[in-house]
Amino acid sequence: MISQSCLLIETKKFPCLAGEKEELVNEGMYGKALCNHLQEKLPLVGIQVPFFCNEDLGWWLQTERNGFRMGLCIYADPGADTDPERYALMPSIHEPRQWFWSRFRWIDRSQDVMSIIDALEKIFTSDADIHAVTRPDEFPF
Repeated sequence: MISQSCLLIETKKFPCLAGEKEELVNEGMYGKALCNHLQEKLPLVGIQVPFFCNEDLGWWLQTERNGFRMGLCIYADPGADTDPERYALMPSIHEPRQWFWSRFRWIDRSQDVMSIIDALEKIFTSDADIHAVTRPDEFPF
């Protein structure tokens, strides 16, 4: 995992939405309200969100900035019965360098990843309804 690329937020702002339970692949992996929020806020800082969807372990939020594409993996606290108050967000790219066959070399993507994570952190810390924003060294759940 790229160091400091995971975000953990604590808030009551993103409860389970009506009908969301029926969409889930795994019980308790809420996050649709958070995806809706980010789909609205990220374009304001130059990050496009073409789509988001529920997947087997949580929610996938596709992001794009300056030709760089990455998914954000969103996980609700598995200990919450309903209306989770903690969410973890991780980039889909875990290694700083990626091999590109078209260029036949390794390319360091850590700055691209961290620019999106930094933008997310600013969105969360500027929101009074989000009580805590931390960057754990490991996946918190």
